[in-house]
Amino acid sequence: MTRPVLSRAVHGVRAALRFVPFSFWFVGRMAVANWQVARDLVTPGIHTTPGVAAVPLRCRTRFELTLLSNLITLTPGTVTIEVDRHGHVLYVLDIYGPPTADEMRVQVQQTETRMLRMLRGVEPPPAPTGVRWEWSGRPEAPVPVVGTGGTPAQGRAAAGTDDARSEGRARP
Repeated sequence: MTRPVLSRAVHGVRAALRFVPFSFWFVGRMAVANWQVARDLVTPGIHTTPGVAAVPLRCRTRFELTLLSNLITLTPGTVTIEVDRHGHVLYVLDIYGPPTADEMRVQVQQTETRMLRMLRGVEPPPAPTGVRWEWSGRPEAPVPVVGTGGTPAQGRAAAGTDDARSEGRARP
């Protein structure tokens, strides 16, 4: 009887210890994002590089997906726009983002990796690679197909489009 109670207590302590470094990392990331927004507000001109990226996910539960979406939205300058119907791709808008969609995906996947490591207590599987874009029939809505290889340019060529949105990143 005491063994399961002790096991749960140890599990709870380990989970709390994993939360501490994650929270420090996330607060630091929020501080950097707040600094970017404040600097943009007080300096003349516009210094934004807005873009939207489709990010393939490793989240398995609705809780993990909701937490990741909220962590992204809590960071100033970023917003989770949509999650695909099956929960495998997250669409993220970042107004102070990196110049390419691939760099933006890496940033979101780093957040996901740290979050999953904190929640699960083990190293998550590697991030999905090889996102290929296929034409969905509407010019404003390319659809990523995860894990099939190829590049965005190959997806545009197959679809017969060269729209900036097909690359998953809006051009300023």
